[in-house]
Amino acid sequence: MPGLLAPHLRRFRSVLAVCRTGSTAQAALILPLSQSAIARAIRELEDDLARPLFERAARGMLPTPVGRLLSYRAERAMAQLQLAETELKGHDQGSVSLTTSRFVHTVGYRHLQTFIIFCETRSETIAAQRLGVSQPAVNQTLRQLSHLLGCELFQRSARGVRLTENGEALLRRVKLALAEFRHAAEDLAAFDGRMQGRIVIGSLPLSAGVLVPRAVDRMLVRRHDLKVTIVDGTYDGLMYQLRHADIDVVVGALRPGAPGSDVVQTPLFEDTLSVVVRRGHPLEKQALKTLRDVVDQPWIAPLSGTPAREAFERAFRAAGVAPPSAELEVNSAIVLQALLQDSNRLALLSRRQIFHGISSGVFSILPIAVEETSRQIGLTMRADADPSASIRLFIQELQVLAKELS
Repeated sequence: MPGLLAPHLRRFRSVLAVCRTGSTAQAALILPLSQSAIARAIRELEDDLARPLFERAARGMLPTPVGRLLSYRAERAMAQLQLAETELKGHDQGSVSLTTSRFVHTVGYRHLQTFIIFCETRSETIAAQRLGVSQPAVNQTLRQLSHLLGCELFQRSARGVRLTENGEALLRRVKLALAEFRHAAEDLAAFDGRMQGRIVIGSLPLSAGVLVPRAVDRMLVRRHDLKVTIVDGTYDGLMYQLRHADIDVVVGALRPGAPGSDVVQTPLFEDTLSVVVRRGHPLEKQALKTLRDVVDQPWIAPLSGTPAREAFERAFRAAGVAPPSAELEVNSAIVLQALLQDSNRLALLSRRQIFHGISSGVFSILPIAVEETSRQIGLTMRADADPSASIRLFIQELQVLAKELS
């Protein structure tokens, strides 16, 4: 079975049409293809997948379990392409359907692949090299795409190429569509009893701690064929990647209220912060009770505008003092721990976040009361996502581990 299903985009149009109508003859009435062309496209796809997608009978064609599985993902992919046309042409939601969308019925995988690679490289020459085609071929494909949608997708200037607002909207929808085909291949493997695929996890700095590494490790022990990529970044950066299907799930501190109707947050456990120093720090020998006692010490603070920074400042106010104007703000957990280890600085961190550093004797927790730093740690996903089997397995491991950590 081929690992990629998206290149079969045109054939899947025939599959969906037959699923809707029950026969190739009726499908030919809603597609700009002949009955024989539709039948041939389905046979070719069945041959490539080495399994039937339909049961042929005198009364028509009914999808097999595999046919239903793949058509479900293909339908979701086509819906994303339909939304692209709706958004770019300014139509009302619902005025363009899967059966009437010119873009859905015409665009090919070559258009989508070329568009994404050009967006990544911002160079027709480099895109052509990656695709193994000529630069004029890339230019022609991009022009065809703009013509299909009736709008400009790029603006070119002496400074280079940038996406227009329409181009940005299209990029998101195209990536979401291709993600459905990727999940379809993973679902098909799971149908055969194999867990294959790739999971991309966004891990928020200074919040996920041992949660993501342990969950991934447990999952890979059970499923050796999975490939996992863990991406660190700022909240805004990870959310952009999540919305564009470059990331499947973001794990870390949740924002109060959902950051938009297009994403959903699922709490896993509640976390609090403690005062952390290196082992052997001079303050370990002192009798300390509240943050008031250490407010004048050199602090490492989280980045401004983050939930961690808000908790940092809230803790000092709860102790009756103004938050220190920290001269050092750090977003990276690795950098922060290196700074703590090599200096007399202090930081407010989760015990779970530096579990290994505490157990190995690198860091210490000062016996200081820290109030009002409670925050929810959980996962964020796209609201319309239907996770593949591999992503669901990762989420299950997260939930089990979260109960243990609580």
